[in-house]
Amino acid sequence: MKCEECQDFIDAYVDNELDTAAVIPIRRHLRDCPKCRQLLEARKGLRTLLDQPQLRFDVPASLRAKVLSALPAASPDRKPWVQTRTVAPWFLVPLALAAALVLVFGLAFLRKGGVRGPSQDGTLVAQVISSHVRSLLATHLLDVPSTDQHTVKPWFAGKLEFSPPVQDFAEHGFSLIGGRLDYVDGREVAALVYRRKQHLINLFIWPSESNRATALQNFTENGYNTLHWDQRGFSFWAVSDVQTEDLRALAALEMQPL
Repeated sequence: MKCEECQDFIDAYVDNELDTAAVIPIRRHLRDCPKCRQLLEARKGLRTLLDQPQLRFDVPASLRAKVLSALPAASPDRKPWVQTRTVAPWFLVPLALAAALVLVFGLAFLRKGGVRGPSQDGTLVAQVISSHVRSLLATHLLDVPSTDQHTVKPWFAGKLEFSPPVQDFAEHGFSLIGGRLDYVDGREVAALVYRRKQHLINLFIWPSESNRATALQNFTENGYNTLHWDQRGFSFWAVSDVQTEDLRALAALEMQPL
């Protein structure tokens, strides 16, 4: 994929409007192209800023009336206006984003006395939950359907730059049903899928930025529970609609010495 093609699909990619076949070449291109990654981050940043609730407000009726009154009246010999769409070059996006930042922070300061952006953990929570839901809706739950950990683990070889730990806990009520490749936080990650009674759990795994073990962190959003911890050089994110106690039980099994 060339840069021009990737940039044409960036907006649809950010809005999760592409199918799996279209997403894969874009992810591969983004992994190797700093220029397109810069465009992607700019679009993500702008979307995050515009989604902030403090920026939503109703247009005063007086302002609307002034705008309408300033428009030229239509005349019989004038051709109807034709609405055109102008696409800004990719290299202008950072400038537009900078201008948006000034506007956003200015408005937020006047209205709220300051802005508090989403934390890194909060952003990751949203991403892993989105990946979990997308895997259930897009019928792309498994790339390697198998209950055998000795089949799932070798499948990732050559597809990732790391070898994720794969374990089956069927005797404890967490049955491994397979795995797949996924994309979280700008990187390709391993996703292991477990069945807990009638529920599915996605366990996302990628190398940790530090080799230190961390305490369990629990997040709840949109009816989904998420549990995060670091151990043995890996970062683990478990997501499901099961109770938090179930996720903690899975984490406890995962933390046992191999």
